[in-house]
Amino acid sequence: MKKMIPLLLALTFALSACTSPSGSASGAAEQENKQFTEYTNEYVARVAENSYTTMHQFFENPQNYGIDPEKVEVTLGPIEPDEKTLALEEELSSKLDTFDRNDLNPVQQDIYDQLQYEFDLSKETNDEKYKYLDNIWSTMNGLPASLVSFFSEYELREESDIAPLIQLINDVPRYTQDALDYSKKQAEHGTLMLDYEAMIETCQTTLDSQSDSAVRSELHKDVEELGLTQERTDKYIAQIDEALDQSFFPSYQTMIDGLTALKDQIKPLSGLAALKNGKEYYELLVKDATGTDDSIDTIKSNIEDEISNVSTQVVTMMNDDPGTLADIMNLRTSFTNVEDILVFLNDHYTSQFPQLDSMVYDLQPLADEQSQEGVVAYFMIPAVDSTSKYRIRYNRRDYGDDPGDISLYQTLAHEGIPGHMYQAQYNKQHFQYTIQYFLSNSGFSEGYATYVENQSLKFLDLDPKTVNMYVYNDLLNNYYVLLMDIAVNYEGMSKEEFTAHFDMFDSSALEGIYDQLADNPGVFMSYYYGYYQISELRKEAKDKLEKDFDDVKFNDALLQSGSVNFDIVKRNIDTYMKED
Repeated sequence: MKKMIPLLLALTFALSACTSPSGSASGAAEQENKQFTEYTNEYVARVAENSYTTMHQFFENPQNYGIDPEKVEVTLGPIEPDEKTLALEEELSSKLDTFDRNDLNPVQQDIYDQLQYEFDLSKETNDEKYKYLDNIWSTMNGLPASLVSFFSEYELREESDIAPLIQLINDVPRYTQDALDYSKKQAEHGTLMLDYEAMIETCQTTLDSQSDSAVRSELHKDVEELGLTQERTDKYIAQIDEALDQSFFPSYQTMIDGLTALKDQIKPLSGLAALKNGKEYYELLVKDATGTDDSIDTIKSNIEDEISNVSTQVVTMMNDDPGTLADIMNLRTSFTNVEDILVFLNDHYTSQFPQLDSMVYDLQPLADEQSQEGVVAYFMIPAVDSTSKYRIRYNRRDYGDDPGDISLYQTLAHEGIPGHMYQAQYNKQHFQYTIQYFLSNSGFSEGYATYVENQSLKFLDLDPKTVNMYVYNDLLNNYYVLLMDIAVNYEGMSKEEFTAHFDMFDSSALEGIYDQLADNPGVFMSYYYGYYQISELRKEAKDKLEKDFDDVKFNDALLQSGSVNFDIVKRNIDTYMKED
């Protein structure tokens, strides 16, 4: 998913030019450890059987992976981890500890290290003192928008999927009430903090559009595409409509009523630092988002250094050619329709990235109801055994669909080729174990997709100086967002202090930015600090290898372990540098 924050550098430019990897593959076994493989298969089956939505998302044919669908309760699951989930996690974590890492082959060691990383972080995050600090009503990833996205993008693969779908729709009232009960507990603990007006507006928009809702139309289309008789198609559509009208849409009125009843207990948006244990929780959110153990102070120092470095480059370029900054306002591509952009990216990615099998995809704009300001586009993660087209959606309502817009070109590179869709295809062709699809680190996956946005600009026939200035301006925006996020959620700046501290930016936008960051703490860390880490690895490799540096080999090493923490990624880059 690509996220954006509306931040504009003042054209009167006022800036002056002012760890070792854990573990190693050296002690790896040459052969696969069969017992560990059995453990990873058990992990996949147990996790899938614990959650219907997980099983449905990851598998078209779960029984082929040792998963028993009869064991899976068809619900949306709990709002927060329940005792059953926590017990399963503890059991799987304890079993992982029984393996000697040196008895595993290199790929298994990567899996072991990433699982250990995830288990340790989850245990810290689930500490009782952080129990009521999550914002389940955030403007970007909150409950109202998430339910619309979940059901409008729900994949019906065969007729037998319809009955469980209806069960899930009818579970929305329970899920909603659980969310409101959680919020009541937050109010009691003094931790209920959200953008009330934005949430009410989102819920009301969904209610107002229910007759022509994207959820309704997309589910109708999915049923029609199953190729059933007209009689059966009409019957199922009627059943889905009944569930939507009796369970799904009324839940949005329940949300409005529930949040309104709590309105007087909602704290003004002021960042996690304003809450008890909030700073410590923010540190864990950042660790999870970035895939690194870097402290907040280290992250801040690194980013400040980068801002200084980039600022120096910008000042030098402006001194050499004062018109360069203005030129980026007119930077455009020559595309005349959106679909041609992905075709072009597919034709040119092999100059820098490993060649893969052809990718079949469905690219569509989001319906207004599905669109969220701040979310530019997203890629739907496919099932492990998917036989369907890849799906990419972009936010036409808030960010337009001008095919010549350079940011739209970058968005489709981010979500498509050589970004998330390409990464999904790479994984499909390279993964050896099913569990590798379950490993997750957004710092790498989103950092990588942000990295390819800039790499893909090299495919275009545009003036290099103008492109470089555009990239520098983009980097400064992105890096300042990280400093702002830290200022709000870790350092505890008030809105007044925030607008005064970042007065080099458009003052009319700063208050909205403050609210967005306070409402979505750490959400941009994956993108921009993940990008920073990949950028640093690339610089290191280029400096060491000089003329022997190879884009395709570097990017192959970058991708080879999937979505894992950066200690593992760094090992792979170190290996590439030694072998080259």
